[in-house]
Amino acid sequence: MEIQLTRLLDAIPGLVWTASPDGQAEHLGTGWLDYTGLSLEQAVGAGWRAAVHPEDRPGLIDAWAAIIASGRPGEAEARLRRFDGSYRWFLFRANPMREPSGKVVRWCGMNFDIEDRVRAENAEAELEQANRYLAHAQRQTRTGSFTADVLADEHIWSDELYRIFEFAPGSRISVQGVRAILHPEDLQSFDAKFAQSASLGTDFEHGFRIVTPSSAVKHLYCIARVIERTDGRPIFLGAIQDVTDGARAQEALRSSEADLRRANRYLKSAQRLSRTGSFTWDPERNELDWSDETYRIFEVDLADKPQPQRVFEAIHPHDLPRFEATHRRARETGEEWEHFYRIVTSRGVVKHLHSITERLREISDRPVFIGAVQDVTESTLAAEALNRARDELARVSRVLTLSALTASIAHEVSQPLSGIITNANTCLRMLAANPPNVEGARETARRTIRDGSRASEVIKRLRALFRKKDPAVERVDLNEAAQEVIAMSQGRLQANGVILRTELADDLPHARGDRVQLQQVILNLIQNASDAMSSVEDRPRQMTVRTERDGREDVRLTVQDAGSGFGIEAAQRLFDAFYTTKSDGMGIGLAVSRSIVERHGGRMWARVNEGPGASFSFSVPLYNQNASAVGSARPNAADRGST
Repeated sequence: MEIQLTRLLDAIPGLVWTASPDGQAEHLGTGWLDYTGLSLEQAVGAGWRAAVHPEDRPGLIDAWAAIIASGRPGEAEARLRRFDGSYRWFLFRANPMREPSGKVVRWCGMNFDIEDRVRAENAEAELEQANRYLAHAQRQTRTGSFTADVLADEHIWSDELYRIFEFAPGSRISVQGVRAILHPEDLQSFDAKFAQSASLGTDFEHGFRIVTPSSAVKHLYCIARVIERTDGRPIFLGAIQDVTDGARAQEALRSSEADLRRANRYLKSAQRLSRTGSFTWDPERNELDWSDETYRIFEVDLADKPQPQRVFEAIHPHDLPRFEATHRRARETGEEWEHFYRIVTSRGVVKHLHSITERLREISDRPVFIGAVQDVTESTLAAEALNRARDELARVSRVLTLSALTASIAHEVSQPLSGIITNANTCLRMLAANPPNVEGARETARRTIRDGSRASEVIKRLRALFRKKDPAVERVDLNEAAQEVIAMSQGRLQANGVILRTELADDLPHARGDRVQLQQVILNLIQNASDAMSSVEDRPRQMTVRTERDGREDVRLTVQDAGSGFGIEAAQRLFDAFYTTKSDGMGIGLAVSRSIVERHGGRMWARVNEGPGASFSFSVPLYNQNASAVGSARPNAADRGST
């Protein structure tokens, strides 16, 4: 019986086999052995597994175990190695042979070559996946594809192309349907290009706009190539891309460029009108860039590249040390600056300039500055002329006042003095008479006393005129008072090349006193600080006005300069009347200022700075609403030490 079964299996064409109930191979047909190149001894038992592809072997073993466990027919797919080492896909199909009792006594199976079917299925799957990739790529790039027989008006569109045109997917496409949504301004050029390609059978490449059913305007770009001819008609394969975003970006870029050019024109006009040029300076790389107006200010040809050394050569000799010191600090520390200086152009013209810079925060590895330079020659000369006129007017006013005062004093005093002299002479004559007129002399002496009293009253009235009066009590914002004085002094400070910096304390309590008198003190300190720096050439003429709390009951104001300071001897006499370190000073400013501060119940002092210059300070009491007079709530300043 077994021999007959073996002969039967060998006679069956194909790859047949039998296995024991537990799945061990018992016999494999000649076709199976010839295909795999294995001998029967190699293939029986579990040896057949060697012919299965290693990647498919675990899955096939599991499937075979499941079929055996179920006792029912089953099948599985795997690749089987041919004798030449190549693999092909096979369908492994197994059926059980049973006894009448139903017990499985053997398994019979056959392997069917399904390589062609698997390849077809794989090709179909790959094509489907490729189509998905293509559709995804078209969505990502907003590009649709098409084939078109334009003469027959037959078209096949991709899904993305339907989406771009906002047509219903799968709807019939016609040339007229496309023309119907073309932008009116692009219709003529599209028709001309389309007619040429359709009639001549040439490639089509054109950009145009459409207005979709949702009223959206889209910019499209089409490229089509002739791929074949059917009955003499050209068949086109092409793609259309939605380039709306790019077109709008280009339009925005063109608009931005136009706005930038317009802004540059406006900026140049503004710089010409304000006589203000701009520049950038990279000290480490020794690079300098100028705007057109900066070239004009320095009177340098636009074709010449600006050089830092050329700038230094143009600086006025008197301002050069201070200019060099400022730029040296900028190179070494990256410190921003603001200063006034003069230049001498190639024509010998002296110009007054004001420069201000700011460090570029975008460049952190080295200091690079951007700045502006303004030609302030006219305003400076006008301010100087105004100051000269103001000084002359003040001098004339003082002369006229003194003249009027002198005339008034002479008029008031001359009459009683004349009377005294006349009465004295009369008295002498009466006493010299023989006999002496004692009664007349006595009356004349009384008139002399009367005229003397008149002269005394005149002197008293003059003294009362100049007698110090207590200042008015009011609430004084020392920050605000200082800012008003600074604004009033700005012209003179700029003319003297002074760089003023303020450090005014926030939430500074109000002082108690006479606002005008305290402003006179501040003005005197600022003018003194400016005068103290008039001879400084080797460093910036830096002045600082600072306010702060001074203990719990006072507020303090300090004016700090960068001048030459003062010596020990001068420190003892700074506030003495008629003592001055100026060649043309009167020596009464600080004395009067201290007098005003002390009558406010405050004190004034001076000290030499750790660096160049000196600092003058005064402090006055905080505002006390219950005080009736400025000095009433405070001890005498002289008792506390005013310097």
